Amino acid sequence: MKMVSDTLVDELLLKLEPEWGKKKVDNVKLIYQLGDENKRARIEKILTLSARKHLNDNLLNTQVLLPPSIRQECEGRKEVFAGTICYGRNADGTDRQRFPLYLNFEDIKNHIIVTGLSGTGKTTFGYDLLIELAGKGKRCVVFDWDRTWRNVLSLDKSKYSFIEKVRVYTIGRNDISPFSWNLFFSPPSGGSFSSWLGIASGKPLEKGLYSGLGVQDFVETEAEQLMKAFQEGVLKLLPNLEDMKQRIQAQHAQARQLLWKQSTERILKELTREAMQEVFGSRQPIDIEEEILERDGVTIIEMDIETPDHLRILFQEVLLTYFMLYYLHKGEAQKEELRTLVICEEFPNMLPQSSVEKKSGGEILSKILREGRKFGLGLCCIMQESSLAPNWLQANCKVQAHFACQTRRDIEATAGGLFLKQNEIPFLDFIWQGEAIMKVKGRVKNCLVKIPASPIKEKITDEQLKELCKKWQHQN
Repeated sequence: MKMVSDTLVDELLLKLEPEWGKKKVDNVKLIYQLGDENKRARIEKILTLSARKHLNDNLLNTQVLLPPSIRQECEGRKEVFAGTICYGRNADGTDRQRFPLYLNFEDIKNHIIVTGLSGTGKTTFGYDLLIELAGKGKRCVVFDWDRTWRNVLSLDKSKYSFIEKVRVYTIGRNDISPFSWNLFFSPPSGGSFSSWLGIASGKPLEKGLYSGLGVQDFVETEAEQLMKAFQEGVLKLLPNLEDMKQRIQAQHAQARQLLWKQSTERILKELTREAMQEVFGSRQPIDIEEEILERDGVTIIEMDIETPDHLRILFQEVLLTYFMLYYLHKGEAQKEELRTLVICEEFPNMLPQSSVEKKSGGEILSKILREGRKFGLGLCCIMQESSLAPNWLQANCKVQAHFACQTRRDIEATAGGLFLKQNEIPFLDFIWQGEAIMKVKGRVKNCLVKIPASPIKEKITDEQLKELCKKWQHQN
């Protein structure tokens, strides 16, 4: 009889380790290495039969067999339940559930990447994560691009008391639950107005609206003069973009300055669109720190499809910059402290696309991914195509949750991120709805995880949201 290779024996022992235990596997491995040809042959038969008995393993290899870490490692500090680890199959063909997988708060603040086909469970995973964190009093902010996250408001309040602390803002839909902000004249506390003005009028405008240094100079000059007049009491109302637009339109310019002036007028016109005027230029802006960054609860920001993409991206990028500066001024968090989790649906929308964007955009995202953990600020990036994830995203996410993918590029990108062996790459084609291959760097190796079904069953309509908004205003 032809003997199987030592490599295959090691593979079988690895697969059986969750069933037999590490001590027994080590003993069998030692006996195999020291045994003669007959003894090695007997051990190979035993291993093959045991694998088929315990795991329903077969030559076709049509199931996911990723030996999980030990229970203690997978459970961690039992802080946030992520799903149930499965390994092998029962006699009836169903996946054998081994033990729960938990994420530590420290894991989450070191960022999460979630990928997979539409309808395979990515958003359900996000829902479950939010419900777990909110139920434990953790702050969450969601950037929602398809009006689905509002549905958490349909949960039973008697079971999920955090529902009372959920707030939804509809960007660009001022008739429902408006987000009133003032882009240039509402800096984060702890920093100066001029510093914030330089940041907000620089890279974000260059990425989203193709501005340049000339435009930035126009914007900063007019904003500083308006703010000085307001602080000195000359202006009674907080300045906004309309004030800036009127002042710039009244100016006379020639040659190159005329081009800069025209570009500035174009950008201010975009920022003062009817739907966005309240977002970027309110005279009574929301206190972001009090209402979002210091309030214990969930904030859902709907990036409405009725608003142009470039304005939605601009808003999201500037607001994330505000978050980062706020926590920078607040100081570093404790090692295990998670202050805020930001969930970004449709994450590729935030990634640079054109050559101009690639030159100027994406900096705040990479900065949060590289430094946010120091301040207790974590990102959960949800996307369909793993091949679109830049290297700095993969490199800085401690937790990976990959649902089913289909194209060759996505399979290769996912396999690379998980360091799958050649014989494990087909596993990505075996998983389907509600299943993900997950990994927690440094604690939990690749494993198959069953994601629990979301308790969210109903949809919240615009009319229901309007009524809730009235109630929130009354509470405030």
